[in-house]
Amino acid sequence: MNSKLLTIVHIAIIATALTACGAAKSSIAADGKEGNNEPVILLQATKQTTLPGRPEMQPTTDHRFVVVWKKQTSPTAIFWRGESGWLSCNTSIVTNYKKLDEDNPGMNDNYQTQVMKRSISSNDTLELYPVRMGKHPMPESIPADATNTIFFKTGDNDWHALKVEKIIERPEIAMP
Repeated sequence: MNSKLLTIVHIAIIATALTACGAAKSSIAADGKEGNNEPVILLQATKQTTLPGRPEMQPTTDHRFVVVWKKQTSPTAIFWRGESGWLSCNTSIVTNYKKLDEDNPGMNDNYQTQVMKRSISSNDTLELYPVRMGKHPMPESIPADATNTIFFKTGDNDWHALKVEKIIERPEIAMP
């Protein structure tokens, strides 16, 4: 009788552990590595500051992210949560991508973009460009302290997060 009870206890523990593992995966998962079924893989993240030609104007800093989309379905929304807030991202298809020389990033992009005329497919390489226009409220399910993170909403209505650990700083552009 004790061995049956012990077997039942083991099964209950294993079932509880498996349930806990499944519950621990929030709808906001982060790291974007290829083997974890996340929607994207980050290839590069850059930022570049433009210094205005007029002293009364403020400098602007633009971010660009190159990612590979890994899901079969297109995202329904893409946002960047950086220091300057919650920003919607414009998306373009990337062609001729070459790895950026981090020690000498230069002024020019290391890839070409084309305006999207179709939905995003699995294995598409994309450029994400956060834009400062529009009023998109940050969903309550997004942690307020989540910064330097790209958020993707997918067809399953879950938010997925990709924390950006390293952003390459490109040379400043000084306007005349």
